Amino acid sequence: MPLCPGRAIFRRAIFLRLGACATLGLAAAGTPDADAQAHPDCTQLLQAGDAQAVPACKAQVEEAESAPATERMPRIVADDEYGVALLAIAHQPKQSLEPFSRAIELLPASTVKPDSLQWAVTYWHRATAYQQLAQWEQADTDLATAEDAFTKAIAAAAGDVPLTQHFTQLRQRVRLQHADVLERQGKHREAQKILATQ
Repeated sequence: MPLCPGRAIFRRAIFLRLGACATLGLAAAGTPDADAQAHPDCTQLLQAGDAQAVPACKAQVEEAESAPATERMPRIVADDEYGVALLAIAHQPKQSLEPFSRAIELLPASTVKPDSLQWAVTYWHRATAYQQLAQWEQADTDLATAEDAFTKAIAAAAGDVPLTQHFTQLRQRVRLQHADVLERQGKHREAQKILATQ
């Protein structure tokens, strides 16, 4: 089922922001050199909405896969960002499922905790791919996981007001999307229950 243009633009903006948020900590850890500035990386291209993000993110996946198997976080981020590029830039939701699923498979054995932004965002991204493919049950399951991860992240961020507010806003977006998926499944009461928690 094709999305209306306004909705597609809204979702694309979400993906680009979330892709940037998910890798913010990793990007900040390194110091950019002149070569990196001359050749924008996957994250920069995603933020810009540049079509070159697709090959750049694919190359990032290949590089991450050549690293030791114990280095899971770069692989998780690379797969997630490649999925975002396929979904939001190339408009290929079916193809995006593979990298999103690879990232999700790596989460439990990684240092990423279920109360982290990366955990929530990766499930959210895959849920949106399922939603675009009208695979409502899979979208429902992933959105519930993303919402739960954001709830845990909010609790873990207690005391950090800006971070708590940011996670709360993201969780509200997940809830709105989840309510839409439930409505499409004919689960009107469940959808209303989620909306009531906004």
